[in-house]
Amino acid sequence: MENLVLYCKSFSRDINLVYRLVESINKFNEDNITTYISVPKRDIAMFQALNLENIILIEDELVYEGIAPGWQQQQIVKSSFYKLGFAKNWVCLDSDAYFIKSFYIDDFMYDDETPYTVMHEQKELFTWTALNSNKLGFDPKQSFTDDRKQIMSVFGRKGKVYDFGPVPTIWSSKVWEDLESKYIIPNNLTFQQLIDHCPSEFTWYGEALLCFNSIKIYPAEPIFKVFHYKQQLEEFQQLNLSTDVISKNYLGIIIQSNFN
Repeated sequence: MENLVLYCKSFSRDINLVYRLVESINKFNEDNITTYISVPKRDIAMFQALNLENIILIEDELVYEGIAPGWQQQQIVKSSFYKLGFAKNWVCLDSDAYFIKSFYIDDFMYDDETPYTVMHEQKELFTWTALNSNKLGFDPKQSFTDDRKQIMSVFGRKGKVYDFGPVPTIWSSKVWEDLESKYIIPNNLTFQQLIDHCPSEFTWYGEALLCFNSIKIYPAEPIFKVFHYKQQLEEFQQLNLSTDVISKNYLGIIIQSNFN
């Protein structure tokens, strides 16, 4: 079992994005961290045809054999990767991510045993949404807070509302194991039922960590610069800001695939 790997769950629609992600990994992966990509069995041949270098390609069905609606299936598969026993910790990537600078194991691990935890209050994004609420037509912060408090109440936690995302997240198998053994199984639940209750695998991980203290917590701000909204990207382009500027604070970029 490796101490740390990279993992991306994808599917046929994002195949071009995965190609870009893999190219960036092979360019900037200074410590040669093993990379896994899982896709549905029906898409395996398509991804094999890409001849991706330095990638271990596996079927989603090895991770999770159940069937759920598309977005739920994605969250369940990503959160169940630990069950394969490949790694103690993993960096969970999405297809629309790509690295822009060299990265190393210690970008993700505090020490040999403990990963950093993406954990913050998302103030940068919510400052932007407050200034652009008329363009967006809704209040993202309120919906974010409502969702997170649902999961906080499950564990009886009060206080600050944290964001434990966005991707890439750094996850420890110990946290997912504790969530399963100390909450899901004793309450005769499934992870799909948790996602039905509140669709945020990041938050289930983070609140379980705060509840069960599975690992020591060393908080980290988001690892990649994420353009959550098309308007954010347009503003960035209008300012003629470069990738070099982003690389001063982030390892990579995510442009949401629905407007990528």
